[in-house]
Amino acid sequence: RALIDIGGAFDIPMLKSYGYLNVTLNADIFSFTAGIDLFDGALSSHVSVTWNWDLTFFKMELRDMNFLDVVKIKQVIFMYELSRPVPYAIFDCKIQVLFVVNLAAKVEVNGNEIDFAVT
Repeated sequence: RALIDIGGAFDIPMLKSYGYLNVTLNADIFSFTAGIDLFDGALSSHVSVTWNWDLTFFKMELRDMNFLDVVKIKQVIFMYELSRPVPYAIFDCKIQVLFVVNLAAKVEVNGNEIDFAVT
């Protein structure tokens, strides 16, 4: 049974910048988590992905993506799970523009039921 578990990080204090990476790979899952924060948050991003090889579960999450404080992607989540009694999937997104406009959208599928919301 193969197992790969890799982790790493960097830190540049005088530039107020850091980053990290973790990767796990085995017979059941692939998992990836990474983040970067440059120049005290002027540019930043964090991402994580988990995927079961049998395709019963997948989740991707982006969060805290900051582009010079003009656009902030607070969260984007896409997930599906087939191991429940009925298939389940969700897409959830939250974005902020110029500290003034907050946008959010969510689509949730639970079996034959679909819920959709925009704010």
